[in-house]
Amino acid sequence: MEYWDHIDRVMRAGTLEEIKAATSAYTRAAGFQHHGYATRLREPLVGGGGDFVYFEDFDSDWSKSYPKLITPQSEQSDPRIVLSREGFPAVAWNSRGHTSYEAPRIALALRTRKTLIQAGEFGLHGGITVPSWSPGTRWAFTTFTHKAQLDPRELLPVLGESVYFVSCMHAAMDRVLRRPVGAPKLSDRECEVLRWSAIGKTSWEISMILHISERTVNFHLQQVSRKLGVKGRRAACARAVALGLIVL
Repeated sequence: MEYWDHIDRVMRAGTLEEIKAATSAYTRAAGFQHHGYATRLREPLVGGGGDFVYFEDFDSDWSKSYPKLITPQSEQSDPRIVLSREGFPAVAWNSRGHTSYEAPRIALALRTRKTLIQAGEFGLHGGITVPSWSPGTRWAFTTFTHKAQLDPRELLPVLGESVYFVSCMHAAMDRVLRRPVGAPKLSDRECEVLRWSAIGKTSWEISMILHISERTVNFHLQQVSRKLGVKGRRAACARAVALGLIVL
């Protein structure tokens, strides 16, 4: 898969499991071995489940550090959380404590160095950490890791691409997590037709773009309207955007 295929895949993800799969695929394609994502939401999940969400695929006890991120102590001292909450940029690092960007406060820089050295004790010797923010989150970050000891400058070429992937992944997470319980499931084709309709394309124009008949386009729009309990394509588009089923 090319880079933009990974972007398209994560943006089209409709479930948490699909986001996890897309992130795993990108992790390997970008040359990393493992990844972890964590976020603290401003409001508890609809239908229960709390306000803390994470996923990771580490093959060591570093995995055990993720559930602890919800504790008050971690929220105040973990440099990954602090960097996200205070709006610092993405950073490349290695387990010797070297980084592509050093925190301006000495205390935070020292805590960052300590965390990176600890990561090395679990076989994580290089990587990048990308903070994220959105109106629905208090903080969020994604880390991609190498088992090899790397100079942070070696990771700079992939840093920019990873930042954009994470921004798309986090947007997908925000959309999926905030989706109301019981929101209908649309097929990939239905979402595709609906997105083109939402930006003003006619049924004929959509049929030309997707290489399907105009009748098929109208059939998909009728099916979507039925699933969403509305009448007309405009109402269907508005409802789908409100539910987070499509992203414009």
